[in-house]
Amino acid sequence: GRKRWFLRGVAAVTGIASAVFVMMVHQSMLPRSDNMWWGNTYDPSSEAEAYKEFTDSNRNLLISGLYQYTVRDILVSFGLEGSPIQLGELDRFYQQRAGEISGENEMTSLFRDKNLIMVMMESIDTWMLTPEYMPNLYALQQEGTDFSHHYTPLFLSAGTFNTEFISQTGLLPSVTGLSSSVYSTNSFPFSLAHLFSGEGYTVNSFHSASPDIYSRGSVHENLGFEAYNNSSVLGMEDYMLDSQLLNGYDKIAPDGKFFSFIITYSGHGPYTDELSNISGPHLKDAEEAVEKSGVTGSASNMEEYTLAIAHAMETDKFVGELTARLEEEGRLDDTVLLFYTDHYGKYMTDKTFLLKLKGIEADSPELYRTPCFFYAKGEEPRTVEKYVSTVDLAPTIANLFDLPAEPQYYIGDDIFG
Repeated sequence: GRKRWFLRGVAAVTGIASAVFVMMVHQSMLPRSDNMWWGNTYDPSSEAEAYKEFTDSNRNLLISGLYQYTVRDILVSFGLEGSPIQLGELDRFYQQRAGEISGENEMTSLFRDKNLIMVMMESIDTWMLTPEYMPNLYALQQEGTDFSHHYTPLFLSAGTFNTEFISQTGLLPSVTGLSSSVYSTNSFPFSLAHLFSGEGYTVNSFHSASPDIYSRGSVHENLGFEAYNNSSVLGMEDYMLDSQLLNGYDKIAPDGKFFSFIITYSGHGPYTDELSNISGPHLKDAEEAVEKSGVTGSASNMEEYTLAIAHAMETDKFVGELTARLEEEGRLDDTVLLFYTDHYGKYMTDKTFLLKLKGIEADSPELYRTPCFFYAKGEEPRTVEKYVSTVDLAPTIANLFDLPAEPQYYIGDDIFG
């Protein structure tokens, strides 16, 4: 009897110790609230985030140790893992794709040797782009080449970063989330920065946020940019105000040929008094414009809508001042401007009201339709009706500027092809 109770005691102590160990591992692997996460819905204590961390295949493999690595090596080495893709198959795939994608067309080399300022706008949606709300941007759209059916996918993790990665590389980001180590070390020979640099351009990126966010400092340099220029480099007193990006105008538009990639910030939410430093300078103009717009809604929706418009007006101020400066210095004649959006205006709290603003039904893919257009002084205005997406920007730019890309390696295709 004593032996049985002793064994039961050992089993109980072992069970408790095991449970404590599991709890300790669980706590140690939960995402930490002091980590830098760039997402307005991230909750470090949520079960969803914990599950995502615990089911990360690379992390689990690392924890499992030598045994699992060895077993996997054997499976891969002897072809026992299923149907691994052979390099020869990839070669055949890209050879076939090279014969399917667009070749030269009437737009090829149209902008050869011209400068490019590529502006990815934070949260500037279709309902913001009106002559009353954003007159400077609207005027450029009307005078430029407008892609009226341009769509931007929304990534639940790092929506802005994923769109910038797609537009700069022509590739799709990882479906398992942001992996800064991969983007900071992998080779991207056909990224726009590498292509322009190879043609003798000065290439730089500009965004007010810290280079540590999404590891942009290292990622952008790996993509081929000479430097990632943030608010401290540009001399911005308030990193949230897009108009202060012009403090670094001499870097944005340097002497000689240049490619400058700019990411704006002022369109970011939330649209509350919390960000009155953005909305405040434009609030009176926004209130007057909204009053004339005919848009109606609840008091809370209209307040948020008005603040969103004020945010958009700050971005428009930057656009107007940038264009005026280029014109004043005689650079607009040889500089092409490209404007597009990182994602739709997702920071509006009431999604039903947002659908009303876009004039669409629930679950409509039109939610993801966003502004995108080129402006080149002297070019005839045109509207492109083709359905296109962010993945098509890199191959289109490569064709327009006659860059030595191998377009079969892009996910998308030349819009004009």
